[in-house]
Amino acid sequence: MKKKLKNKVSLSLGKNVKKLRKLNNMKQQELAEMIGFDVKSLSLIENGTGFASAKNIDKLAESLNVPISDLFDDVSDIEPEKAYNNLLRNLEFIKDNTSKLNTVNLVVKSLL
Repeated sequence: MKKKLKNKVSLSLGKNVKKLRKLNNMKQQELAEMIGFDVKSLSLIENGTGFASAKNIDKLAESLNVPISDLFDDVSDIEPEKAYNNLLRNLEFIKDNTSKLNTVNLVVKSLL
């Protein structure tokens, strides 16, 4: 029974890390370097076949600019206000990059 729970938790963590990494427009190599992993270890986590220590889960959350709970939540069902706040936090990272801001602007306009 314990093994199934770990697999479910590992799969949830992996799915969310991968989704959040892509939402942040990061490659595996970039995130791996930020948290001090090699790409293979990060890949194992993203595929649900590996798991991170508590210390590394904290590093993942910090690097992805989300609370730890988002690494385990279903991020596709995120509340609108939380999604909005996440967007604002992420915009802070690119506020000096005109190219990325223009891309975000185009994407937002396409949604309107």
